[in-house]
Amino acid sequence: MTEADVSVSGEPDPSQSAMPDNDAMMAEHQRSMERIFDLAAEVGDLTLPIPACPAWDVRGIVSHLVGTAAFIASREPLPEDVQGWIDSEVASRSDRSLPSLVDEWKVAWPKVRAVMDGQPAGGMVIDTVTHEHDLRAAIGPEATEHECGLYAVLPALIEYVRNLDLFAGTDGVRLLTPTASVRFGGPKIGLEARLADDWELSRLLACRRSASQIDAIPADGNRDLLYTLVSRYPLPEWPLDL
Repeated sequence: MTEADVSVSGEPDPSQSAMPDNDAMMAEHQRSMERIFDLAAEVGDLTLPIPACPAWDVRGIVSHLVGTAAFIASREPLPEDVQGWIDSEVASRSDRSLPSLVDEWKVAWPKVRAVMDGQPAGGMVIDTVTHEHDLRAAIGPEATEHECGLYAVLPALIEYVRNLDLFAGTDGVRLLTPTASVRFGGPKIGLEARLADDWELSRLLACRRSASQIDAIPADGNRDLLYTLVSRYPLPEWPLDL
């Protein structure tokens, strides 16, 4: 670890000190998909709603991830209307069984690996692990395992959000956990927030915390900057506790 990896708090920035290599990221993506399939099979009811993604049920989340794999395998260019494409991928699989979706992914996966060879896999890990925990939260506390994929997705999330350059022309923020310190924007820090752990850091950066939960985060400074941090997606309408 270099001196630049350590903040004024003495804790490291995971995006600098703990970023897995690309092969490890691809392996975590595969493990996350397999965990999702197992969870969906255990639930049985593919119409179970997903509170973190109100437009989707269990089948919708699985269809989105399988559709993404099939699209990557096809090597087609990404459409300009990304959300429209996502919606169509889900809708086209709305009557599919879980075994048929799993089989589609198994056919696509070797092609995905070939397409992604040498390509950054952070986006895939963010999408898959985030939705894995959305599914776990929908099932309930018995399915909660915060550390599944956490230390692959957290460094990738930090890097992704930092590259969005959300704080251009404004003060930045520093987010602290007992084991990490992450800075976004700057050079002046306009807000310092303290989160309970790395799990809460990951869920905040994934825009999986409601306004009431964000307002309850202990912080010093301009709290509006926390909303700038999570401005890329609409926030959940109600608290997501898992």
